[in-house]
Amino acid sequence: MDTRTMLIVAAISGLVLIVSFVLFFKSQAKRRLNSRVDATITNVQVEASSVSSWWTVTAAWSDPLTGQLLTFRSPHIRFPPKHQVGEHIAVNFDATRPKHYRMEL
Repeated sequence: MDTRTMLIVAAISGLVLIVSFVLFFKSQAKRRLNSRVDATITNVQVEASSVSSWWTVTAAWSDPLTGQLLTFRSPHIRFPPKHQVGEHIAVNFDATRPKHYRMEL
């Protein structure tokens, strides 16, 4: 094989390896989110900076066993969400570390 072919093979192999790692870590992160609840949306608001604006959704859920109130806040959303205050939204979170969560918007 010439040098050019070896570089192409190495580049493709590296790309496949990187994609494999990304997919593996994403699947591991989803497995750690082992609790799924229907939280109630408590706030939908627009926030702005001097450069751009975005929406955020805040939802709360009370654990019926402990009475602990968990509050979840979405990442920045570019467009107004379809959900309204008072509606329920699914939230997946790690029961041992509830600050690790993902809202299903």
